[in-house]
Amino acid sequence: MASNSPLLGGTPPEGVPAVPSQGASQAGPTAPSPPPSLPTQMLSQAQGRYDAMKKAATQLARTRKGLDALVAKGDSVTSDDVLDEMADLVAHGADPKALAAMVAGNTQAGVGPMPPSGEPLAGWLRNAEQSIIAPAEAQFRPALALAQHQLGVAAMHRLIEAHVKSGATNAGAASPALASGGSVVPQPNTPAPALLQ
Repeated sequence: MASNSPLLGGTPPEGVPAVPSQGASQAGPTAPSPPPSLPTQMLSQAQGRYDAMKKAATQLARTRKGLDALVAKGDSVTSDDVLDEMADLVAHGADPKALAAMVAGNTQAGVGPMPPSGEPLAGWLRNAEQSIIAPAEAQFRPALALAQHQLGVAAMHRLIEAHVKSGATNAGAASPALASGGSVVPQPNTPAPALLQ
């Protein structure tokens, strides 16, 4: 379906001159740009996963800090304190449904509904930290480390590809794989060649 928006690659509105794309000749149609290489795609996907994990890690740390502040109040903590803290967490991007479920009680984690105030509420907060937040942190750390590792591997593949293309350009003749638009970088999870046999 064609778009009428020049920003989406469609025909510009009447009275607005068409702007040719860079490198396009004025005489004929432009050739489609080549698809991104595998290392570029890998890097983009790994960066997206890592950014999402980093954002979730920040949110989990903020939740831990908020619950620690509530637990520090001891018996003087009230349900209004808890609800104010949760409203602050939601304002900073926390999932309101997850927090509402925590207040209502999480039977799988062994946490009942939130009591109104005093020692029962302080105990409930300590239990929520131990039964909900601590396990989430324990599961999250290795997942974040894996996403960081995958980002590093993808970046190295992209650097190798750039180096190979640069070397081929400087040598004056590209290898057959590069000349055909391919990549000489091995596919992910390809076993390393045996150097000593």
